[in-house]
Amino acid sequence: MKNSRAVYSLAMITILLLCTQVLLAQNASNSLLARGEKIESYVLCNGKKVKAIYKVRDRSNRKVMLGVNSYSTSAIDTTLKGKIEVPATIMAPNGLPYKVIAVSRRAFADCRHIVEVVLPDSIYDIGDQSFMNCRSLRSIVLPVGTRYLWPYAFRGCNNLRRIEVKASVPPDSYNDVFDDHTLRFATLVVPSAHAKSYRNAFVWNMFRYSISNWDLRR
Repeated sequence: MKNSRAVYSLAMITILLLCTQVLLAQNASNSLLARGEKIESYVLCNGKKVKAIYKVRDRSNRKVMLGVNSYSTSAIDTTLKGKIEVPATIMAPNGLPYKVIAVSRRAFADCRHIVEVVLPDSIYDIGDQSFMNCRSLRSIVLPVGTRYLWPYAFRGCNNLRRIEVKASVPPDSYNDVFDDHTLRFATLVVPSAHAKSYRNAFVWNMFRYSISNWDLRR
């Protein structure tokens, strides 16, 4: 009799634990933000947190993009000056972390006073017009996971003088990502082991000055 009661008690505990896990999973799922929902968070400007707007891109995997994918709004205050750093993850109002995987359309457009932008390695998509008319922007590093650059991403960046791309495979790019001034005067820095791929890749082979990161270490 005692053994039967012990087995019964163990079975009940197991059922309760399973039910608890199911409820927790349901609650976690219900707490996820909807695709397209906006999140007010931050970027760093000269080391200090300032307001930035993100948008949920993938609900189930908790991924967001910097910006709201609109032609009319930027992700940050366009009067900000100096160096901007984008975090790899942000905390959403539901208390969950969301990975930043893209810079959306016009996210930095018309930010005419920023001189440098640091993107996290989680970024793989640079949206159209995302840095358009950033006239003071002097340098940018495109992370190792960068896969796509969309039209006019760096149009009007007349002072852009150094573009480093860490991706081993040249990102897919449109022919109007950079203007002629940038192609003529900016230095493109690419991974030494993949320099040949960049020399043969559309858009990247248009840069007048192209060096590998190995050249910088000599």
